Amino acid sequence: MEIKLNHNIEFILNLLKEEGQGYIVGGFVRDIFLGLNPKDCDFVTDIEYERLKEIFKKFKPKEMGKHFGIIQIKIGGIPYEIAKMREDIGIPLDRKVQKVEFTKNIYDDLKRRDFTINAIAYDGEKFYFGEKSKEDIENKVLRFVGDCTQRIKEDPLRILRYFRFLATKDLKYFPETIEEIKKSKNLIQNLSAERIRDELNKIIIGKNAYKVLKLMSENKILEEIIPEWSKTIGFDQKNIHHIYTVDEHILKSLELTNGDLITRLAVLFHDIGKPRCYTFGEDGQGHFYKHEKYSVEIAEKLMLNLKFSKLDTERVCKIIKYHSLYRENIDEIFVKKMLNRFGEEDLYRYLEVVEADRRTHNNDVCNLEDLEQIKTILKKIQETKPPLSIKDLKISGKDLLKVGVPKGKIIGEILDYLMEKVLEDENLNNYETLINLAINYKDRPET
Repeated sequence: MEIKLNHNIEFILNLLKEEGQGYIVGGFVRDIFLGLNPKDCDFVTDIEYERLKEIFKKFKPKEMGKHFGIIQIKIGGIPYEIAKMREDIGIPLDRKVQKVEFTKNIYDDLKRRDFTINAIAYDGEKFYFGEKSKEDIENKVLRFVGDCTQRIKEDPLRILRYFRFLATKDLKYFPETIEEIKKSKNLIQNLSAERIRDELNKIIIGKNAYKVLKLMSENKILEEIIPEWSKTIGFDQKNIHHIYTVDEHILKSLELTNGDLITRLAVLFHDIGKPRCYTFGEDGQGHFYKHEKYSVEIAEKLMLNLKFSKLDTERVCKIIKYHSLYRENIDEIFVKKMLNRFGEEDLYRYLEVVEADRRTHNNDVCNLEDLEQIKTILKKIQETKPPLSIKDLKISGKDLLKVGVPKGKIIGEILDYLMEKVLEDENLNNYETLINLAINYKDRPET
């Protein structure tokens, strides 16, 4: 196989080879073999660190880790990492204190890689394969380099990376590898919240997310990240409307959504609170009253613990809170209020979550007519662009202060009240009418 390199990559590789060894390594080469479009391109070399910085000084090299001999340069705004070839020595308690020895042998450097499909180098003319790398990349098999347990102890993040690769690329796995991973799954707890979050995000938006999350669930690995997940596994809903256990219902719903992160996070957590509130009624059916409330509590706590942004956490929890949509009469006012609550982007996410949830119920009760009505009305609203949020009102907080409304939370209360009125009748959205409504609200008798 011949790799066609762009000008920047070829330029860096030639500069390295002029003064020593130079190789493209890792994901770039791997993705070429897998027929994918590579994103990042990393290099290794045997050139001394200070000399390496000197060679690329006009690109203002950034030290990414002198201990590991890594610099980063940017050409045309694109970052490239260049590292000295090295061997990792021993198993560190912390990756930051990993002992290393630099080497001039590319095969020694390949031995420290995580997976065999990543243990491949290319010097612009020839490929260099680590042990089993050639056969595994040809057969699209995901295998750890050397001893699986040893690789995981060096960096437990490799557990999640393993499942991320399965989720995002069409790779096969060995059952014995999963068994070995299970023995070390508790080491996930040693990872930072941010590292866990980033890998979880990549897993759940992967094209094979359903299969991989199911594999992680069956092997009790998912519950290392989401402790409440253990309660959903095999939980029989005992309800005529449901054909799946709670865990399978969630994963089947997730499979029906697109790869948007917020949407899939909302689906992943939308029913996770069900085991907490399960009751068996006199009607012979299982019930889950207020399961949305419990699901929100679980999702919010977990997302904050994993250092998700406050905004993303709020968006996900809002979708979960209202996902049990049951309404016979859908009109324009209702859809406007939904738009006001969610915003356009999140409303479409919300509708997708509701639809996926329903499609994984018993087919006899899967009715999507109301969702289609909402989408039809939504399209009309988008064309007419009526006032939908407080910023669209023909009045502001400053205007309220001018007519004697005192500073404080009452300003927000009045604006919310006016917004509610305008959503019901957009003809009210003029300054004089809104001022009168605001004064009447302010002067209303206390109850």
